[in-house]
Amino acid sequence: MTSTQKRIKLNSDFNHILWFFLLLGAYLFAPSILAIIYATALKVEMNSAEFETIAIFAQAAGLFPVLALALYFSRHLFIEDWQKTKKRILYTILFIVAGAIAVWLLTTIVNIFYGLIGIEGTSENQESLESAVLSKYGLIMLIPIVFFAPIIEELIFRKFIFGIIEEKLKWSPWSAILISTVIFSVMHLLSGDFQYILLYLPQAFVMGMMYHFSKNNIFVPITIHFINNSLAAIGILVLRGLA
Repeated sequence: MTSTQKRIKLNSDFNHILWFFLLLGAYLFAPSILAIIYATALKVEMNSAEFETIAIFAQAAGLFPVLALALYFSRHLFIEDWQKTKKRILYTILFIVAGAIAVWLLTTIVNIFYGLIGIEGTSENQESLESAVLSKYGLIMLIPIVFFAPIIEELIFRKFIFGIIEEKLKWSPWSAILISTVIFSVMHLLSGDFQYILLYLPQAFVMGMMYHFSKNNIFVPITIHFINNSLAAIGILVLRGLA
């Protein structure tokens, strides 16, 4: 490899990692920063009911530009994977269906296991999701939960983290699956309630496997994630109707 080729490779690797951290940071902090700025401008207390409303709208408004930028700068990845999808449409559908069923089945088993060992309740992340869906602005919150989150999270955890481990570090695909699974799960438990990690490990592991077996087609885990979040939101609304 010539010195020019080495520089190009280093620049490519640096841009890949830099883009990952920028996307992760924007996804984690953009909605909160927007809510704080808006609340400060309106002189709203952060422990008030009005701030909760602001935070809900900020979640949707803050993630929209993040998603738009992610789609724009990753457009060549989506184009490449769309070509994979069209060439192997039946396999793609099979991976999606198998993945969605596996996530549902494993999550059900985990919930039964938690009940048997006496772990009650759910993670703070799940409680926040339920509060958002059950609020009077629930329909608005379905947009970031069902549509925005699957695309952004799969870009972060599968296309970028998985890609860095497999393509840049040259580790095995199974290393990429396991590491991205753990990181995905931990990132959903930033409040420290790690006793609920089994609620996220199966989902992340299945999506990592389906991503690998579909030849790193990002549309597969995105669709599985979309189905999972949709079913979760429907379940929350149904349980409210039965209560």
